[in-house]
Amino acid sequence: MSAAAPARCPVCGGTLRGPVAGFRYDCPDCAYACARPHPVTAGEGAAELHEERREAALAPLRARNFEIVLDRLAACGGRGTLLEVGCAHGWFLDAARRRGYAASGIEPDAAVAAQAVRRGHDVVHGLFPDVLSPGDRFDVVVFNDVFEHLPDPRAAFRATARAVRAGGLLAINLPDSRGVFYRLAEALRRVGWRAPHERLWQVGFPSPHVSYFHPDALTRLASGFGFAEIDRRALPSIARQGLWQRLRYDPRASRLSCAVTWLAVTLAVPVVRRLPSDISLTVFRRAPDPRPADHGDDERTGADGAGGGTIAATR
Repeated sequence: MSAAAPARCPVCGGTLRGPVAGFRYDCPDCAYACARPHPVTAGEGAAELHEERREAALAPLRARNFEIVLDRLAACGGRGTLLEVGCAHGWFLDAARRRGYAASGIEPDAAVAAQAVRRGHDVVHGLFPDVLSPGDRFDVVVFNDVFEHLPDPRAAFRATARAVRAGGLLAINLPDSRGVFYRLAEALRRVGWRAPHERLWQVGFPSPHVSYFHPDALTRLASGFGFAEIDRRALPSIARQGLWQRLRYDPRASRLSCAVTWLAVTLAVPVVRRLPSDISLTVFRRAPDPRPADHGDDERTGADGAGGGTIAATR
């Protein structure tokens, strides 16, 4: 990712204001925010983040949220072939297969992709959409905690519009700039404590957050590429189970600071659950494509996956 400062908002074309805290740029018109990525250096300890710790930290909350995502897809008529972009170890693919999907994934980390393959999943190592063939079409495409890491959201939607069959579904769950923790971190940044704000943007991590969306901005951007919002809801962003591991996931954080945060969040969980969540889920439907050629592609990759709906079938 280039470290050059962005100029225009990719959602509405407005002028971005910044930098804020040295790296963040905000659009006053649509509430989109993006980052000029910090370089990850050896001294920051980002390379010390271990996948085992990451799995322990995120698995309990993600498992619950994955079931909600699949419930909403089912309510919207989701079935057939499914592609998860950034599938990690295949946790979501496990749940999708149990729901009857012909599920496959793309994972940019070679070691993690190999682990998902060893667990029996159809996963290709590489970047989206580079590893897809021109004719690949899916009934459902899912981004779980991935879209906010992509450096060019317009290019991501353009590629996704090619990957989702006409009438198919796109599900995106990602951090929400309306969330209570984001607002709290922003308030603390304004009074001089920048650490919570940088932690939410994952400054110094191997894969930092590049965007924060208000859901309205995400829908506005998606509509320009033929996607119509059909479902939106908040997802739980905090849980007691796995909280300690999640805090300790960042090796730069001291045990004392983690203990204080753990105690504060644990006591606040009942209240936080009543406040705006820091994760939102939006499900979109791709508009029918009037071009005959694309209708032909959709027929060849129908809901039952025949003709190459999964990645393995096209290779």
